[in-house]
Amino acid sequence: MDATPPDPLETARLLARFKLHVRRTLDQSVNLEQLANDPAYAKTRLAEIEDAAEDEDLLVMVLRLRALLLPPPVAAAPPPAAPEPAAPQETRNYKFGARSW
Repeated sequence: MDATPPDPLETARLLARFKLHVRRTLDQSVNLEQLANDPAYAKTRLAEIEDAAEDEDLLVMVLRLRALLLPPPVAAAPPPAAPEPAAPQETRNYKFGARSW
């Protein structure tokens, strides 16, 4: 994946095209400031638009904006391994007592 930060002008153009495309195809409005600054709103709104969209270009925009605006999902850490049982300590066997020789 490309590690260079996105160009702010390209991001602004994508957001503007997205807003207009959503207005044209779904007759819905998108708050661009909230979309760019509120990850919870962005996640919810992009999911709603993705479900309602029937246009391939709009779906591609949703995917691009999701990659730009939302942090990548964090992989779940594996559960901690159960500690291994301690080896039994060696104990002396007094089964036959002191005169077992």
